[in-house]
Amino acid sequence: MEPGGVAVIATGKDADRIRSLGLDSVHVAASIPEAPDELPLVVIGDPANPALSADRRVVWVARPSLPEELLRPLLESIASGITASLDKIPAETPAHARRAQRAFAASRRLAAATDLRTTEAIAMETVQELVGADRAYCLFFHAGDGDIWSEAQQQGPGDERRAISGLAGWAAYTGLAAHAPVAGDDPRWFATVDDPDGDAGCAVVAQPVVGTDRHVHAVFVAVRARGSVFGESELEQLARFAALSAPLLDQLSSHVETQQVLDADNAGQLFRAEAIAAAEPQRWGDVVRVSPTWLPIAYWVLLLLLLGSAAFMTFGTIATYSTGMAVIRSTARTSVTLHTAGNVNAVLVQPGDRIEAGAVIAKLDDADQRAGVDRLNKEFESQLRNHMLDPNDVAADSSLRSLRLQLEQARSALDERLIRARTAGTLSDLRVQPGQHVEPGQVAASIIESVDGTHLEVIALLPGEDRPQLSAGMQLRLELTGYRYAYQVLTIESVSSEVIAASEARRILGPDVTDIAVGGSVVVVRGKLQRDEFESDDQIYRYHDGMIGKAEVRLRSERIVFAVIPGLRRLE
Repeated sequence: MEPGGVAVIATGKDADRIRSLGLDSVHVAASIPEAPDELPLVVIGDPANPALSADRRVVWVARPSLPEELLRPLLESIASGITASLDKIPAETPAHARRAQRAFAASRRLAAATDLRTTEAIAMETVQELVGADRAYCLFFHAGDGDIWSEAQQQGPGDERRAISGLAGWAAYTGLAAHAPVAGDDPRWFATVDDPDGDAGCAVVAQPVVGTDRHVHAVFVAVRARGSVFGESELEQLARFAALSAPLLDQLSSHVETQQVLDADNAGQLFRAEAIAAAEPQRWGDVVRVSPTWLPIAYWVLLLLLLGSAAFMTFGTIATYSTGMAVIRSTARTSVTLHTAGNVNAVLVQPGDRIEAGAVIAKLDDADQRAGVDRLNKEFESQLRNHMLDPNDVAADSSLRSLRLQLEQARSALDERLIRARTAGTLSDLRVQPGQHVEPGQVAASIIESVDGTHLEVIALLPGEDRPQLSAGMQLRLELTGYRYAYQVLTIESVSSEVIAASEARRILGPDVTDIAVGGSVVVVRGKLQRDEFESDDQIYRYHDGMIGKAEVRLRSERIVFAVIPGLRRLE
């Protein structure tokens, strides 16, 4: 028999069954006195026998019905003094990974515990929540003497249980999980150890917590009421939780053992350790350096940003602009304005045609005027014959003079029914068409005279309160509506000497742009465009008369710090 074996007390068929296992480290004896004194005892019998529970040499009492597949790992573990090695459960699927994360989060709650009683309470609550158990226990196990206990009962009447049987005892010695869908059907079940408050119809699972030294420090027991069993995922979840809790229980075990040694050493002192610690002067150690590596880098980056911001506010400047609407107008453009009302009878030209001064652009309905001229012509000829027959007839002479004046007026009225070009050039805009009714003052057409160079200017309407700060020679920036960021910079050639009202500003812009909204009093600023084209988004476009945009003129600039804190201007 190898050193560190185990003695099994069995007779008859039970003894033969033990021998048939073929374990060299197992010694079979018919009674306890016959067993070697140095070996732990496993007895085939009834776990409820108080004599067996009182004998400290007896580490396990196995019912005769315990099958060999459960008896073998038990004997091997007791004989060797170490439990089976638990394999790490890999997270093969997203569902496994989620269960692993949940078990990890649950195990972190144990990190806050500093004593066994708190650990037990947290573990019981966590196991119940993790696997949906009706009851849960956290039983601490001492491999040296086989004691298995609950700290909650130790604080009360005491807990004298030993792991001589039960699913929890079997798990404590083997390091393997024990699961019984119906507790009473499992030969390992022992109510005193596994579930003092339950019955044989419950489902019980015992999960050992195996430390790095391959010794069991605690057993988690979960119990469900009759008719409800634990699924594979719940068993896996409990196993993960136990594996993650093992390092924490290892540390807690070392802490408890150290504290027991200190308590025993201080038992003979006159004052309690707390009183001595309170009387000692306070000692301060070095600063705890737990900052991450990126924190110093972030500190210097933040410091540089603050210094850069301060320098920018001190030396940077901010500008004040005068902003208003602007219209592009052609200086070579002449509008043909109507002087009489009527319906357009015919249009004789088309946009783009070259016309001379006095050329007829369109004709108004002149039936009445032409009839009047014909009538006066006939009357004039009749009176002229009478006058020639009697040159001395004063009445005929007077009537002839009156008819001549009326005829000239009628011919002038007839001529006004013709819309003529007042200047030579190119017809750029034709606003009348046959059948259209027109009124006096309405623009019928626009003519562009032939000039050298660009003939476009910008008329900007800026706020009247900015007039004292505006002068010729300043730079004006134009941004046309619909062409964002296509800025054009031109020089102001003239600024109106007076601040004018909005209605007067509309008159200056012309009758075709009177619908532009102009608010308050304004000052008129003019500047000439240097080119007839502009660029936007890598495309070249031409300027056209009447295009609208936004004009900006930089009035002044000041340092940002003075704009934020105006009182500092006195320090300049």
